Order: sequence, then structure tokens, then C-alpha cells
Amino acid sequence: MKKLSLIGFSMSIIFLFFGLYLIFIVAPESDVASLEMEMMQEAQMGDYSTSLFETPGYAELFAASERKVDYGMVLLLGSFLPLILCLIPVFKKDKLAILGVIFSLGAFFIGAAYGSHMFS
Repeated sequence: MKKLSLIGFSMSIIFLFFGLYLIFIVAPESDVASLEMEMMQEAQMGDYSTSLFETPGYAELFAASERKVDYGMVLLLGSFLPLILCLIPVFKKDKLAILGVIFSLGAFFIGAAYGSHMFS
């Protein structure tokens, strides 16, 4: 049980740090990309000769704006594994497993906030 709780705890720490990376690095970059996309759309409002996707740089901005949701879905689904791995040793009152459950739940809620539209 000790090895199981150690594996689950280490995975929950990794996913929690990934969630913090999502909050502090990826989400602000995604918001900036969304604003730049809106500015490009407003600039091309009356020009129907070219599609917006043919505009140089628009595809990269679109990918950057969607990266927040993509990483959030990975975090949302990936945080279940350490949660399940840590739930088994929790019944044996393993303190490391309890911390693993708390950290993986934190990572789950970060992923739910960014990976789905549950909190928007």
C-alpha cells in the first residue's frame, strides 16, 4: 500500500504543477491570443474577398487560444488516475495518500475550470 500511495502522490503532484502551469502560463497567453483574434476579425469586418483562416497568423492565434481548453481537458481526465490510486490506501489511513487525494482533487477542479465550460 505504501508504494501505491507514493505513486499516486507523485502523480498528483505532477498534475497539480501542470494545473498551476495552466493557470499562470497558458491561460494568460490564450487570453492574449483571443484578443488578437478579435482585433483581426474587426479589422477584416467588411473584406469578404479572403477568409479569416487564410489571413497570415490567424491559424497560430486560433491554436493558441484553444490551448487552454485542450490542456484543461488533459488535466481534467488525467487527474482521475492519481485520485483512484490514492483512494485505495486512504482507507488504511495513509497520510501520503490523503495528501495525494487532496492534490489530485485540486488538479481536477483546475482542469474542470479550464477544460470545460462548467465555471464560465
